[in-house]
Amino acid sequence: MVAGTPGAREIAWKGTCFVGTLSWIDSSVPASPAQAISMLHSYLAAAGMRRLYPANHTTVASLSIRQGLTVWCIGGTFRWRDDLGQPVTHPAADPEGAARRLNGIAAPLRAAA
Repeated sequence: MVAGTPGAREIAWKGTCFVGTLSWIDSSVPASPAQAISMLHSYLAAAGMRRLYPANHTTVASLSIRQGLTVWCIGGTFRWRDDLGQPVTHPAADPEGAARRLNGIAAPLRAAA
C-alpha cells in the first residue's frame, strides 16, 4: 500500500518504517484453514461461481471447485494444481487474491458447461 491511502498504516521499528496493512489486528486474516477456505468460498461465490463444495478438518480444509480443481489449505498456504498438473501455491492470508487466480482458471470451463 502507498502511504496516505485509506487503510494504510505505518509501523516504525528500530528506525525502519514499514508501510502495509495490519489485517492481523482487525482479524481479516484467516485464523484457521477452515476460515481461509470459507473466505475463499465467499469471494468465488461473489464472483458468480456456483457448485462450490467446502470441507474442513482440524488442520486442513478444502474447496472443490470443479472436476479436477480442488484447493487445499494447510500450513497457511492454499495449494492446487493447474490444468497442466503443475502445483500452485498462494498465501492463505490472501483469499481474495487466490480467488482472482482461481476464477481465471475455472472461468473458461464454467462458460463451456
